Amino acid sequence: MTANLTERAEFYLCLARAFRPPREDAAHDAIRLHLADDLGELASELGYPAAGALHDLRNTVGRLPDHLTLLQGYSRLFLAPPAPVPRNAVLYLDGAVMGPATAAFEKCYRQAGFQRAGDFHDLPDHIALQLEFVARLCALEAAGSALTLRADDFLASFVRYWVPPLVAALERACTGEDPARVYLCLARLLQIAVDHDLREYRLHAAAV
Repeated sequence: MTANLTERAEFYLCLARAFRPPREDAAHDAIRLHLADDLGELASELGYPAAGALHDLRNTVGRLPDHLTLLQGYSRLFLAPPAPVPRNAVLYLDGAVMGPATAAFEKCYRQAGFQRAGDFHDLPDHIALQLEFVARLCALEAAGSALTLRADDFLASFVRYWVPPLVAALERACTGEDPARVYLCLARLLQIAVDHDLREYRLHAAAV
């Protein structure tokens, strides 16, 4: 279960960064020019069955004309009221902001010594922060740190429950060749990764 933890950390961190608002030109350039290749290389190393989702991602980012289009798509999905796709995991889990799951997230962060970056001002259940935390847990486990909570435990307890409704919300909100489909492609890649990682997790748990 410790194999490929470094690559898993990089994969989840790539997704975490991609789900942040693409406010800077550099964020747009990273998504348009590098993200599909980076995720594709990591997915191949990790054995994720992601060829179809990666193909869709490449096609979608290839149609992005400029930074403003991507930013407007992100805003329409996640920010501009009434935003059709919540960025906060607790809304998928509890149906309300600052629900019981929020306290559980904060407890997990404290136990792992995880702190939000100084430039991150959103709530603790933001999907980007959740994925950054998974990446951090993978990196700590790869380094041999003693952990009370592993990445797969967090995925199994929380992430696997909010990813399917996130994908469903994005499917409803993105139609045709909408540039915002970038985020649907990323959510589908996340679903593939979580399903794959937890399959290995369940097999390991059954063997113990």
